[in-house]
Amino acid sequence: MSTSPRPDTTSPASLDLGSIFLGPKGENADTFERLLLEAFRDHVFWRRNLHPEDGFLIQEAEKRAPGYEASLSVLSQELLGLLSQLKGGVPSFSPRYIGHMCSDLTMASLIGYFATMLYNPNNVSAEASPVTTRLEFEVAEQLARMVGYAPERQWGHLTSGGTVANFEALWVARNVKYLPVALRHAAEAAGVKELDIRLPDGRETRLRELSLWQLLNVTPEATLDALDRFRAHLGDAGHAMEWVTRHSLAGLGYQEFGLRLASEFKDALPPGVVLVPSTAHYSWEKTCRALGIGARQLVHVPVDTNFRMSPAALEDKLRTLAVRQQPVIACVAVMGSTEESAVDRLDLLADLRERLGRELGLAFHLHADAAWGGYAASITRGPGGERRTYEETLADYAPEAWPSEGVYRALCALERTDSVTIDPHKLGYMPYPAGSITFRDKRVRDLVSVEAPYLFHAGGDESAYLGRSIFEGSKPGAAAAGVWMSHKVLPLNASGYGRLVGETAKGAMALYRRIASGDWAPFKVVPLSASDLNIVCFAVGHPSLETLERTNDFMARIYRALSVGPDTLKRPDYYVTKTVLRANEYGRAALPTVEGLGFTPKDYERAGGVAVLRCTVMDPFLASRRGKVDYIRGFVRTLGEVMRTELEAARR
Repeated sequence: MSTSPRPDTTSPASLDLGSIFLGPKGENADTFERLLLEAFRDHVFWRRNLHPEDGFLIQEAEKRAPGYEASLSVLSQELLGLLSQLKGGVPSFSPRYIGHMCSDLTMASLIGYFATMLYNPNNVSAEASPVTTRLEFEVAEQLARMVGYAPERQWGHLTSGGTVANFEALWVARNVKYLPVALRHAAEAAGVKELDIRLPDGRETRLRELSLWQLLNVTPEATLDALDRFRAHLGDAGHAMEWVTRHSLAGLGYQEFGLRLASEFKDALPPGVVLVPSTAHYSWEKTCRALGIGARQLVHVPVDTNFRMSPAALEDKLRTLAVRQQPVIACVAVMGSTEESAVDRLDLLADLRERLGRELGLAFHLHADAAWGGYAASITRGPGGERRTYEETLADYAPEAWPSEGVYRALCALERTDSVTIDPHKLGYMPYPAGSITFRDKRVRDLVSVEAPYLFHAGGDESAYLGRSIFEGSKPGAAAAGVWMSHKVLPLNASGYGRLVGETAKGAMALYRRIASGDWAPFKVVPLSASDLNIVCFAVGHPSLETLERTNDFMARIYRALSVGPDTLKRPDYYVTKTVLRANEYGRAALPTVEGLGFTPKDYERAGGVAVLRCTVMDPFLASRRGKVDYIRGFVRTLGEVMRTELEAARR
């Protein structure tokens, strides 16, 4: 008896990405329908075989009653109406859609979500979700391994999206930052006199001998080590945390905590700041407001002309803050900016943190906001999870020179951060809601935990009570199942997600080259610098548009022609989106674009920013031209037609 050999899935070239999606024309509809029906029938089988002695609640005769039939008729009719309305949405599954960060979704995630949705588990506690809570922790470990965190030390979970993930990262960073102060007060109150802590330069010293500036510049790891020592001194971990909470910022609130600092140290320090690049997502301002840190304490660090945070500018900012003795709560690196998909040189930022820790005694939480680009880290992993060399990685995408060595090193440096945000519902190609937050050190969990007696019961496995240590209460187990299924079909390595992300990068490079080399005369088409990942941005001008303000208005007209709004009956041939590189955020980084359009820095300041069209390439077949349509050529042709039409309309 012969058996067919299993296909080789260890080579990136062996995977047919066409098998992953339903397809823009529903090419895999038969498989998808069969698996959905299997999931539904299996669920009904489970219902009918749960205590079969209970019998049926609804009898067949009752289904023929007028009221029963009328109710089902309304259900059917309203479904038809909903289906009709949904067709007014955007066709994000189509290669013609290159707008926002949404695309066709993996069949595995959709089927896993649908199958689990029927059971409706709530992952707040394993008591309500014994299966999907386990799946969520498996997913968290998979993401941690891809990043490079030690699986036995990490802790993470899924969230509703990157905003909540970033919130939790800063929530933890703030509590860790001010923990040494709370530990000092707790130790004094508990009669613990000999509590040592390690400073950034490696020296060990008594906690009670430190100044306020020194207390607020202890590395996260050393801070958590000191907490462990305090617990060991008391011999009761729960009692120790009660002491700490009683004296913590989270327990006291900003006003009472600040009054205590002013009373004890006499000269209270300036408020702590959060450092982000100019390209940071707007969720960071919301988070600073919500946590009481304050929007004014969110400090934007300039980016270079590749839209990456400037390490030199960050060093200047850190040295200035050190002279002022103004604490840094956290520094955020963006791994795939929302507008440009720029990847900050995280490796250089991590080097800088270590160097200034030794030189100036600075310490702060380092977070990677990889909501968009996190899944790109899979290109650095082999089939067994081993780190691949840059040369091995580069060879997968030849003849394209992607990724750059800087991007590769930045992705590898994720393992040097304290926390990482990754959104499976972005480059993971999964349904909403599916964000994630991962911490390098699971001990941070205790600093944000809250008890709920009706959910979390003494004596149980602590890992089963997810809700006690996260911001959200209710959370869908279906999301965890969808992510878990997709990771099973498409592993987090170069042969799986690395292949998918790499193909989108190749598509973005092909689109960039076509736009950059096109004959657009008399228009001026000015691309931003080539993307680190898979977003292409460009500005469009014309000699008749004599001011930057008029040029920005023209860009808005092009955008409206290539997008949908309240008028959902409109169906453009291609879809893009638009953003504005604001002068007060981007500074000199946007000047090459402004000057390419023929304007000056003063024009830029006066206009307040420069508008660019934004194309997010999530279709893995754009460069390979699978099928009979050359969508890049079609987009370029459509763009030219729209530019001419809208210019004429603007002149009227």
